[in-house]
Amino acid sequence: MASDRIDSPLTEQAIKFGKLKSLKEANIDSLPSHKPYIREVPHKLSSCYHKEDCKRYFQPTSVAIGPLNRQRETNKHSRIHRGEECKLKLAKMFIKECNGKVEDFYENVKKEIETLKDCYYFKGQNWTDEELAYIFLVDGCALLLFIVLYVDNKWEGFRDTHGLVGIPEVDFFLLENQLPYQLLKILIDSFVEASKDVDFKRLFKEYITDFINNSFLSLIASQQHRIQVDHSQPHLSHEQHEEEEDPVHLLDLLRRRLMGVKSKKKGAKEQERTNESGWLHTEMKGDKSRHRFSIRNVKELKDNGIRFKAREKVDSLTKIEFNDRCCMPTLNLAPIFLHNTTMPLLLNLMAYELCPYFKEDCKITSHLSFLDSLIDTSEDVKELRDAGVLHHGLGSDEAVAKLFNKISSILVPNLKMDSELRRIHEYCSNKSHPRNLCASFVAKLTDTYFSSPWSFLVFLGALAGLIMTGIQTYTSFQGKLP
Repeated sequence: MASDRIDSPLTEQAIKFGKLKSLKEANIDSLPSHKPYIREVPHKLSSCYHKEDCKRYFQPTSVAIGPLNRQRETNKHSRIHRGEECKLKLAKMFIKECNGKVEDFYENVKKEIETLKDCYYFKGQNWTDEELAYIFLVDGCALLLFIVLYVDNKWEGFRDTHGLVGIPEVDFFLLENQLPYQLLKILIDSFVEASKDVDFKRLFKEYITDFINNSFLSLIASQQHRIQVDHSQPHLSHEQHEEEEDPVHLLDLLRRRLMGVKSKKKGAKEQERTNESGWLHTEMKGDKSRHRFSIRNVKELKDNGIRFKAREKVDSLTKIEFNDRCCMPTLNLAPIFLHNTTMPLLLNLMAYELCPYFKEDCKITSHLSFLDSLIDTSEDVKELRDAGVLHHGLGSDEAVAKLFNKISSILVPNLKMDSELRRIHEYCSNKSHPRNLCASFVAKLTDTYFSSPWSFLVFLGALAGLIMTGIQTYTSFQGKLP
């Protein structure tokens, strides 16, 4: 016992100084000074990522692009492994198309390897510069040729002719499956140099734009539901294009298209995320604005007289318009199409916005959070579907409601709401206003008598009966007058 009393302070002191020593020797050099936007799915999504039914939304089904997914699949008979053979054939044909030399393309990539490496956050992966240069060369060339064939509607025929594995378009929009846009520019410049035709630079840019627009159309379901897409953008000269800041990767380019924004100019000061953004990574204790507003579900908004309507002209997926004039307030939303292809697009866009170095407003995440607040049950889904706002191919309305409930735990609501959402909240909070009472009455009247053609006919019949009874009473009363 005595010895314990003597050793105890010494032991505590040793532990104390041991911990201080470990603190002093802690390695902080591993914290990257650059901003790697291509990385594994953020920890915030890990609860969803590790569920088998959600994992498929973040992992490629046919082709692994870039180094992050390169070592994940070891089965030589899997579709991913067969996708490697497909990439080799595509890459070789891409270089052959311009009569270029593989060695020249490789050297051009190798020269910029440090810049390309800075685009990635490698966790537990040690690649040599030569290995990375080879991966970038094969995957980048394969991607560019795939885009050309896909946009020209020649991919299916090309695949069947050469016996290649099928590659879904969505595989190229997964966060862990991205290539730096800078790499694509290097390979395009190499193609132009080998072919000695500068027009190819413009053509490749147009092909990439059309490839992004195709994914945009798949999300808003314009072709299936006759929605007019606004492609109008001011014409930019070649010099103006050069002044614009390049996207980080294809997923970033798709996000810009969905938001209806163009690239920032080179050298522009990066906007830090503040309370004005739709979302913040850090909790803001004591910020009353966190709990100031709440958006209700479809049923409650409908009870307040608010109707839902799909916007006829769509230039942005996240744009919301609330019209509360007269007695028929309307919430106009861009139509969205949910199916097995578009869900990976939306969830990977959200994963990209959750990256630690992402410094812009998380508008896609905020919009999904807004949709989640609207949808509680299958009845809410049905109302949005009837209004033309939500279309899906997930089997049932109940499946859509369950999907949003599943991802609601990883969706972060707005800290400071959009002005239109603020107006909706203020409108619903002021129920005693005559305009609101009138809107609620009109909504209930519509649901009761105009919800179907038969109820409308019954209403017309009853109204006609009342009018005829009134006319008959009036004429009989007139006949009794002297």
